[in-house]
Amino acid sequence: MADVLVEQFYWDDFNIDKVAQHSLRAEYVDEVLYGAYRVDENRASGRAPYLLIGRTEDGQCVAIPIEPTNDPAVWRPVTAWRCKPFEWARLGQLRRRY
Repeated sequence: MADVLVEQFYWDDFNIDKVAQHSLRAEYVDEVLYGAYRVDENRASGRAPYLLIGRTEDGQCVAIPIEPTNDPAVWRPVTAWRCKPFEWARLGQLRRRY
């Protein structure tokens, strides 16, 4: 697990649209930061160096590739989607926000 603490997501028109393509809303994705989540190095070939995986308030698992901003506590989601089975499996060890 990567030593990354995400306190807030940075949203813009581009990543809001990308999330919407997966039938999600930015406010829904923000919910993963209210509880436990996990951050790993992203193995996918994309621009996001990390993948954050967590649960929303209704218990759904969401995977969020993230990239840094100028603020170390604020990260920019590139997109987000509902977890695939192998991403659900990675939730075995979680990190608490507080």
